[in-house]
Amino acid sequence: MEQVRKIVLSNGVRIVLERIPYVRSASVGLWIEVGSRNEVERENGISHFIEHMFFKGTRTKNAFQLSNEMNFIGGNVNAFTTQENICLSAKVVDEHLSRAIDLLAEIYLESLFDEEEIKRERNVVLEEVKMYNDTPDELVVDSFMSHLYADHPLGRPILGPPSNIEKFQRQDIQSYLNREFAPDRLVISIAGNFDLRRVEPQLRRVFEPIKPNGWERNPLTHPTASYSSFNEDRNLEQVHFCMGTDGPKRTSSDRIAFGIMDTILGGGTSSRIFQEVREKRGLAYSIGSFDMSFKDSGCFVITGGASPANIQEVVGLCLDEVKRLYTDGVTDEDVESARQQIKSAVLLGMENSASRMSRLAEYEIYFGEYMPVDRVIAEINAVTKDDVLRVAETYLKGRPVTYASIGPASSFRPFAGSLSF
Repeated sequence: MEQVRKIVLSNGVRIVLERIPYVRSASVGLWIEVGSRNEVERENGISHFIEHMFFKGTRTKNAFQLSNEMNFIGGNVNAFTTQENICLSAKVVDEHLSRAIDLLAEIYLESLFDEEEIKRERNVVLEEVKMYNDTPDELVVDSFMSHLYADHPLGRPILGPPSNIEKFQRQDIQSYLNREFAPDRLVISIAGNFDLRRVEPQLRRVFEPIKPNGWERNPLTHPTASYSSFNEDRNLEQVHFCMGTDGPKRTSSDRIAFGIMDTILGGGTSSRIFQEVREKRGLAYSIGSFDMSFKDSGCFVITGGASPANIQEVVGLCLDEVKRLYTDGVTDEDVESARQQIKSAVLLGMENSASRMSRLAEYEIYFGEYMPVDRVIAEINAVTKDDVLRVAETYLKGRPVTYASIGPASSFRPFAGSLSF
């Protein structure tokens, strides 16, 4: 039985706690509901830059001392930035939880954003961008997003362009923090072995003094999908491609059926696209599909890589498999196989305190309440082949497609026109 508790502090900070008494680990996350979609264009990349700067010195510790503290508590201290969130997290042995909470709180509340550290970290982030640009199978997803969500913050890269990164100064960081970071956007999530009688007073002492900032935030706008085809000309051995269309938002009642549909189509080695393209024809090494979802939108994506000589056939086969999904439907066996894959991921995640910490936070951020795992499993079990066919017809049938690729220009000619599912 899951032991979940939610506490809302007087300033709006939300705390979600799940005690797991039979483990020796504890995971804590500070989730800030701020990401790249909160940025205006000249700020693009600043959320991710701030994530880096959180580890570069506080009022009492320099960057080296922070690293030493992280090493002392052992476990894993990490951070990431998405389109909608920044997360600072630590997974530690349960006896170090109190110290991990204090460390993350110090990083979040007392970082100095020193000018010299900003200069040094600017180079680190620019190197990260270069590394990303040298990874075409990842870069092509950003290219796809930039065309699907053209002229919208969701279409901008999380890392931001070098031209922005080179200009970020302390005053830019401070202005962004003042505008977007506020206690009602902070979710503190803890899962693992802990004593609530000790943890709750500590969290109240540390986080209740945060004052609302009162600044007017950058308004979030609803994205509108656009459809086009684009290739970045590079002399590569493979064409890396990404194509797709818009899909359900994170809280949609269709999300589970949509996930099962995605798993059937391209979510694993037994999926239709993988079997048709790789196993039967040997035309690609990496091929499949995935879906992404946000607070107010989502998308379905097919991605892979193939030699220039084979790319037209590979893309055609992927389009055929999508069409076959809503013309021929799926079998009960298809649904059951996908169902078991998704259920296994959920249940295996329950054996990891870090996964449970993330699950707590994400349900709070997107749904405002915790969903017990038994209820999730029941919803997965309730999906039928008719539900899968319905979401395929709703979200894919005849839908226009955005296509992005990175590879030789000559390989792009067949896709320069419009594509559709």
